[in-house]
Amino acid sequence: MMNVLENKNPGIVLIFWGLLLLAATAQANNRKGPIIEKIVVEGNSNFSDGKIKDQMSLKENRWYTLFKKRRFSSKKAELDEASLDSLYHVNGFLAAESEIRAEETKEDSCVVKVTISEGYQTRLGNVRLEGGLPQFEEETRKEMRPLKSGEPFNWTKLYDVRFSIGTIYANNGYPYAVVQILTSEGESGDRLDVTLKISAQKKVFFGNVTYEGLKLTRQNVARRELTVKEGEVYSREKIMDSRQRLYSTRLFNYITLKAKDVEQKPDKPDFVLRVVEKKPYYVGGRVEVAQSKPPEGETERELTLDFTGEWGNRNIAGTSRKIGLAAYYSFTIEPEINEIKRLSNRFSLRGVEPWFLGTRTVLDVDLYYEPGVRSVVQEYRIESYGGDLNFSREFTRYTKAWLTGSYEQVNIYSIPPEEEETYREEQRINVRRKIIFSGEKDSRGNIFIPLDGSFTQIFAELVGGFLGGDNHFFKTWFSWARYNNLSKRKKLNVLATRIRLGYSEGLSRLDLVPSFDRFYMGGASTMRGFKENSMGPTDEGGDPAGGNVMVVGNVEYRRGLFWKFGCTIFVDVGNLWEKPRQINAGDFKLSSGVGIQFFTPVGPLRLDYGRQLPIKESPETGRFHLSILYAF
Repeated sequence: MMNVLENKNPGIVLIFWGLLLLAATAQANNRKGPIIEKIVVEGNSNFSDGKIKDQMSLKENRWYTLFKKRRFSSKKAELDEASLDSLYHVNGFLAAESEIRAEETKEDSCVVKVTISEGYQTRLGNVRLEGGLPQFEEETRKEMRPLKSGEPFNWTKLYDVRFSIGTIYANNGYPYAVVQILTSEGESGDRLDVTLKISAQKKVFFGNVTYEGLKLTRQNVARRELTVKEGEVYSREKIMDSRQRLYSTRLFNYITLKAKDVEQKPDKPDFVLRVVEKKPYYVGGRVEVAQSKPPEGETERELTLDFTGEWGNRNIAGTSRKIGLAAYYSFTIEPEINEIKRLSNRFSLRGVEPWFLGTRTVLDVDLYYEPGVRSVVQEYRIESYGGDLNFSREFTRYTKAWLTGSYEQVNIYSIPPEEEETYREEQRINVRRKIIFSGEKDSRGNIFIPLDGSFTQIFAELVGGFLGGDNHFFKTWFSWARYNNLSKRKKLNVLATRIRLGYSEGLSRLDLVPSFDRFYMGGASTMRGFKENSMGPTDEGGDPAGGNVMVVGNVEYRRGLFWKFGCTIFVDVGNLWEKPRQINAGDFKLSSGVGIQFFTPVGPLRLDYGRQLPIKESPETGRFHLSILYAF
């Protein structure tokens, strides 16, 4: 150390002391704070102790924290002070302040004291609108509806309203509009009157767009995704939509779209699109060891070794067109004779045209070929090939539609013609050719834990008919779900409702809908309290046979509990029928129950308990259901 300190080079000395300071800081940060014995709240009269503690990240120890004790942290204390101040400020206590400190009671333990100075509560008085343009006045006043006279004065809500009004103007050509919040003391001393003063400024139009970072992608590929067009009226929403559309191409890792010289407030600002591109080529592979499905009537499974390899280009010649090749091989492993035999193989080719016929319609073609394998056990070789032709279109941010055609062909070689039909039935070879139309409108903010919005789906499928194949029927279903947030804040306090309807029918009197294409009900996602897929018509043996007509209705109240836990109360109603004319109000089944959820990164893990109603008629029907994600 002395040699370093006595060194005449001051830079080395500074580096030494800097490293020493960093080491001391790291050691201090690694020290654990004292264990929290109790949290004491003082000075609060408008909010309960429980409400105060709910806002804090510092928590008292409980029986379930035996193995990981909760400790005091000065950083958490600072954040909790800000959180408590925010709680009071949004409820009109504009001068409220909080202080959190730890008082050590014994070695490695402390009592956390929360001291609050509430002050007096201020309420919102009269709210006025001043200035602005007449064509936006109606829309502006709608955004002002959350500001209600007599409610606690809330700066955060005022700022939100100001931003919403500014967005109206920014989306209609006035990005420089200024919205001022002017306050004055009301008639009574505990109220503040508010005036929202709008200055529209000048109207603005989009200028030219220049591009940076496009080395692998053609400029017209990026240009066609932009809704920002030179000469059109400025719109902040179009800028956001343009970025979203560019990201959806999956060609870029990073995107910015910003105006030039914003400080000068130009009438026709030019924009710069900067991107960081992804590499166009990709190669992948996968090896799996599994057990094969046993043949019909047998229970013995074979150990299989599966290989999958793929290669692709997501940006052919910079046009955003995609191509992918994949090969799959499956082998059986027979340890007893030390031999590996090829079980099956499959080759696939996929191509994507993102702008079909010059429109923003995606054409996705997926072809496959399975040459089949001849072996001693399998006397005949089965060859199959086919593919999917899929058109998809995103109409708005929330609305999408798909049109898909599927073709399949199965050829059997080395078999007498008179035996082919029997062999197909024994091997359950079922050739399906179909056309599917589907669409959805999804305005949920979070697909795993929706707090608001709705989700609508429609599906129609034609199998066989003029397409040929072994099955001939029509199937359609409709589902609509709505999520109503009962809390003013973005918390889990939601009333969720859903209705789901379905219908299927053979194309002629002789055509039947296959059992695996019928509707099934009962279980964790439809009617809780009933065994999985147990409802509706049955076959001759009394087993569920599915139905051609489906009606399901669900009502569910969802609420957060503590930490990562939540709970639900639900009511389910519905049933299945063979024909529409068989629908009878007396046939509807009813169930109800409660559930608990644990929220994971991939969605809620839930345990529901449902009972069929009325209980007197079905006293032994209580059933638990364990599943991932909400029922709808």
